[in-house]
Order: sequence, then structure tokens, then C-alpha cells
Amino acid sequence: MSRLVHVNLLLDDERRGHSPIRARVMVPMFAILALAGVAVWAGLALLSNAMLFAGNARAEEQISEQGQTVKRYEAVVARKAALESENAQLDAFLRGRVVFGPALAAIAGSVPENTALARLDLSYPAVPSGRAPAPRGAAGKGAAVPAATLRILGSTTRPHDVEDLVAAIRGGAATNAFVSASVPPGSFRADIAAPGSFRFEIVATGAPRSFKPAPKPAPRRGAPAAGGGIRP
Repeated sequence: MSRLVHVNLLLDDERRGHSPIRARVMVPMFAILALAGVAVWAGLALLSNAMLFAGNARAEEQISEQGQTVKRYEAVVARKAALESENAQLDAFLRGRVVFGPALAAIAGSVPENTALARLDLSYPAVPSGRAPAPRGAAGKGAAVPAATLRILGSTTRPHDVEDLVAAIRGGAATNAFVSASVPPGSFRADIAAPGSFRFEIVATGAPRSFKPAPKPAPRRGAPAAGGGIRP
């Protein structure tokens, strides 16, 4: 019986494994795959960061635009409030305006034939120096300002004509402009230069000017209240 003897003449570093996959091929392949994975992960991370930065930039831009919109809105609201205040003051001034034209025309038409007017002064009390009126306070609180004073100087040949003229100022078309009229004591006297004639003075007080704001319109019937809907 023959005996086979196998003699291994390869050195240890020359031996090959029985596996068809060699380590010297797989190790570089795994290294390449690992590097590729790292590169892909880094690319995705960079892309994600870029998208995040772009989103933050857009958000900051939107916030800036909204801030500008809010500022413009606040400016419009402030301007609207200022215009409403100015309109309220103008409306209060118009409401406090006293028109003397029709009243003076009525007085001129009521002068008797035997009476002649020499002078007519319509004036308001002078404002003390250094003290100006406060339109805002007057308009807001409905405060009244000093009324005008009408001073009439004239002459007549019949004393009762002066009484008729005073009555005409107190009544008729002049009542909307003047609240009182009288002859000051001692102002009715004989005219030395014209015998039979008398000189007189009439002082009338104008209607007070009250700067009151316009009344708020009443809510419409069936309109919802400010705090909620219509209650049954």
C-alpha cells in the first residue's frame, strides 16, 4: 500500500486562503465605500445647512418686512388720530362760531327814521399778554370764551326810539347773536350842539361761544353692540 506524502514548500507569506474573496481586494473596497459614505453624508449636511440658512434669511426678511408694515400701520393710525383731533377742533370751532352779519343787518333795518347811528363797534375782550387761548382744551371740554360786545353810538330826536332800538336788538333776527342790550346809566343825554336832539349809547352782549364737540351719532336700531352680537 502506497503512502502519499504532501510537502508544502510555500513560505508563510506566500500562502493563499481558500476563500474566493481576497482581503487585499475587500479592504480597499470597504475603504472606498466608507469614504463615499462620508462624502455623501457631508454633502447632505452641507445641503441641509444651506437650506437652513436660506430659510433663516427668508424668515429674517419677512420679519423685517412685517416690521416695516407695522411701522407704516402705526404711522397711519397716528396720522388718522391727528386728523380726527384736528377735525374735531375745526368742528367745535364751527359750532362755536357766532355770525353777526344777519343780526347787524336786522339792527340796521330797525333804526327809526328820527335816529342816526354815528358809530358801531363790535369787539371781543383782549387776551392778556403772554396768555394765549387753549383751543384744544376748549374744544375738548366745551369751555366757553368771552363773548363779543356791541357798542352803538347815535343821536335821536325822540327818546322812545332808543327803547325801540334796544327792543329790536333783544328780539327778532338779532337774538341768535346777542343775548342782552341796554342803555348804560348816564349815556342818554341832551345834545348841546343840536337843540332838541339827544345822544345815546347802547351796549349789547353777544352770545357766548362754546366750543363743544359734535355729539356722537346714536347707534342704529338693531346694530350689534360693541362687545358682542345682538341680544334677543
